[in-house]
Amino acid sequence: MSDIKPKRVARESVPSHAVIPPTEAAAAVAEAAPTGAPAFANTTASTAPTRAAAPAPEDLFAYGQQSWAALAEAQAAAARGLEALVREMTTFTRSEMAAAADSATAILGVKTFAEAVEVNLGYARRSFDALIGSAAKLSEIGVKAAAEASRPILSRLG
Repeated sequence: MSDIKPKRVARESVPSHAVIPPTEAAAAVAEAAPTGAPAFANTTASTAPTRAAAPAPEDLFAYGQQSWAALAEAQAAAARGLEALVREMTTFTRSEMAAAADSATAILGVKTFAEAVEVNLGYARRSFDALIGSAAKLSEIGVKAAAEASRPILSRLG
Protein backbone atom coordinates (compact mmCIF):
# COMPACT_ATOMS: atom_id res chain seq x y z
CA MET A 1 0.00 0.00 0.00
CA SER A 2 1.35 3.41 -0.96
CA ASP A 3 1.50 6.42 1.40
CA ILE A 4 1.55 8.93 -1.47
CA LYS A 5 -1.62 10.98 -1.69
CA PRO A 6 -3.00 11.92 -5.10
CA LYS A 7 -2.96 15.59 -6.06
CA ARG A 8 -6.17 17.53 -5.63
CA VAL A 9 -7.89 18.86 -8.70
CA ALA A 10 -7.79 22.68 -8.89
CA ARG A 11 -11.15 24.32 -8.40
CA GLU A 12 -12.51 26.92 -10.72
CA SER A 13 -12.88 30.37 -9.23
CA VAL A 14 -16.45 31.48 -8.73
CA PRO A 15 -17.21 35.20 -8.82
CA SER A 16 -19.01 36.52 -5.76
CA HIS A 17 -21.42 38.54 -7.90
CA ALA A 18 -23.01 38.17 -11.27
CA VAL A 19 -20.81 39.32 -14.12
CA ILE A 20 -22.55 41.45 -16.74
CA PRO A 21 -20.89 41.95 -20.13
CA PRO A 22 -19.78 45.58 -20.71
CA THR A 23 -22.41 46.40 -23.33
CA GLU A 24 -25.22 45.08 -21.13
CA ALA A 25 -23.74 46.93 -18.12
CA ALA A 26 -23.78 50.23 -20.02
CA ALA A 27 -27.39 49.71 -21.04
CA ALA A 28 -28.34 48.80 -17.47
CA VAL A 29 -26.63 51.91 -16.14
CA ALA A 30 -28.33 54.13 -18.71
CA GLU A 31 -31.74 52.69 -17.79
CA ALA A 32 -31.13 52.90 -14.03
CA ALA A 33 -29.78 56.47 -14.04
CA PRO A 34 -32.38 59.18 -13.46
CA THR A 35 -32.51 62.06 -15.91
CA GLY A 36 -29.88 64.67 -15.21
CA ALA A 37 -27.65 62.17 -13.37
CA PRO A 38 -24.36 61.13 -14.94
CA ALA A 39 -24.40 57.89 -16.88
CA PHE A 40 -21.79 56.34 -14.62
CA ALA A 41 -23.76 56.89 -11.38
CA ASN A 42 -24.37 53.30 -10.42
CA THR A 43 -25.35 51.44 -7.28
CA THR A 44 -23.05 48.48 -7.90
CA ALA A 45 -19.29 48.84 -7.67
CA SER A 46 -18.63 46.15 -10.27
CA THR A 47 -19.41 48.21 -13.38
CA ALA A 48 -17.21 50.99 -14.74
CA PRO A 49 -18.18 54.20 -16.58
CA THR A 50 -18.92 53.91 -20.26
CA ARG A 51 -16.16 54.52 -22.77
CA ALA A 52 -18.00 57.52 -24.25
CA ALA A 53 -17.38 59.49 -21.02
CA ALA A 54 -13.59 58.95 -21.19
CA PRO A 55 -11.53 61.65 -22.95
CA ALA A 56 -9.69 60.80 -26.12
CA PRO A 57 -6.20 59.31 -25.66
CA GLU A 58 -4.69 62.22 -27.61
CA ASP A 59 -6.16 64.67 -25.08
CA LEU A 60 -4.74 62.69 -22.18
CA PHE A 61 -1.35 62.52 -23.88
CA ALA A 62 -1.34 66.29 -24.50
CA TYR A 63 -2.44 66.96 -20.92
CA GLY A 64 0.35 64.74 -19.61
CA GLN A 65 2.92 66.41 -21.85
CA GLN A 66 1.89 69.85 -20.62
CA SER A 67 2.13 68.71 -17.02
CA TRP A 68 5.59 67.23 -17.53
CA ALA A 69 6.71 70.38 -19.32
CA ALA A 70 5.52 72.53 -16.42
CA LEU A 71 7.31 70.26 -13.95
CA ALA A 72 10.52 70.35 -15.99
CA GLU A 73 10.33 74.14 -16.19
CA ALA A 74 9.81 74.37 -12.43
CA GLN A 75 12.76 72.07 -11.78
CA ALA A 76 14.98 74.12 -14.11
CA ALA A 77 13.98 77.34 -12.29
CA ALA A 78 14.69 75.70 -8.92
CA ALA A 79 18.09 74.52 -10.17
CA ARG A 80 18.93 78.04 -11.35
CA GLY A 81 17.89 79.41 -7.95
CA LEU A 82 20.01 76.87 -6.09
CA GLU A 83 22.93 77.67 -8.35
CA ALA A 84 22.58 81.37 -7.50
CA LEU A 85 22.41 80.50 -3.78
CA VAL A 86 25.58 78.41 -3.99
CA ARG A 87 27.33 81.14 -5.95
CA GLU A 88 26.47 83.72 -3.27
CA MET A 89 27.55 81.40 -0.45
CA THR A 90 30.84 80.72 -2.23
CA THR A 91 31.47 84.44 -2.69
CA PHE A 92 30.72 85.06 0.99
CA THR A 93 32.99 82.23 2.12
CA ARG A 94 35.88 83.42 -0.05
CA SER A 95 35.57 87.00 1.18
CA GLU A 96 35.42 85.85 4.81
CA MET A 97 38.49 83.65 4.38
CA ALA A 98 40.36 86.61 2.86
CA ALA A 99 39.21 88.83 5.76
CA ALA A 100 40.33 86.19 8.28
CA ALA A 101 43.74 85.96 6.61
CA ASP A 102 44.10 89.76 6.63
CA SER A 103 43.10 89.84 10.30
CA ALA A 104 45.57 87.08 11.18
CA THR A 105 48.33 88.97 9.38
CA ALA A 106 47.38 92.14 11.28
CA ILE A 107 47.39 90.24 14.60
CA LEU A 108 50.96 89.08 13.92
CA GLY A 109 52.09 92.70 13.64
CA VAL A 110 50.55 94.05 16.88
CA LYS A 111 52.77 95.10 19.78
CA THR A 112 50.24 95.46 22.60
CA PHE A 113 47.22 93.60 23.86
CA ALA A 114 45.02 96.65 23.18
CA GLU A 115 46.03 96.63 19.50
CA ALA A 116 45.21 92.90 19.29
CA VAL A 117 41.77 93.50 20.78
CA GLU A 118 41.22 96.40 18.37
CA VAL A 119 42.20 94.27 15.34
CA ASN A 120 40.00 91.40 16.52
CA LEU A 121 37.08 93.75 17.19
CA GLY A 122 37.42 95.27 13.70
CA TYR A 123 37.44 91.77 12.17
CA ALA A 124 34.34 90.81 14.16
CA ARG A 125 32.47 93.95 13.00
CA ARG A 126 33.39 93.41 9.35
CA SER A 127 32.43 89.74 9.56
CA PHE A 128 29.09 90.51 11.19
CA ASP A 129 28.27 93.19 8.59
CA ALA A 130 29.24 90.83 5.78
CA LEU A 131 27.12 88.07 7.34
CA ILE A 132 24.05 90.32 7.58
CA GLY A 133 24.53 91.54 3.99
CA SER A 134 25.03 88.03 2.68
CA ALA A 135 22.00 86.72 4.60
CA ALA A 136 19.87 89.46 3.03
CA LYS A 137 21.15 88.52 -0.44
CA LEU A 138 20.54 84.81 0.22
CA SER A 139 17.02 85.55 1.42
CA GLU A 140 16.31 87.64 -1.67
CA ILE A 141 17.69 84.93 -3.96
CA GLY A 142 15.64 82.26 -2.14
CA VAL A 143 12.39 84.19 -2.48
CA LYS A 144 13.06 84.86 -6.15
CA ALA A 145 13.93 81.20 -6.80
CA ALA A 146 10.80 79.97 -5.01
CA ALA A 147 8.61 82.36 -7.01
CA GLU A 148 10.18 81.33 -10.32
CA ALA A 149 10.01 77.62 -9.50
CA SER A 150 6.35 77.76 -8.47
CA ARG A 151 5.20 79.93 -11.39
CA PRO A 152 4.92 77.11 -14.01
CA ILE A 153 3.01 74.84 -11.67
CA LEU A 154 0.69 77.57 -10.39
CA SER A 155 -0.05 78.74 -13.93
CA ARG A 156 -0.84 75.14 -14.84
CA LEU A 157 -3.29 74.85 -11.95
CA GLY A 158 -5.15 77.88 -13.10
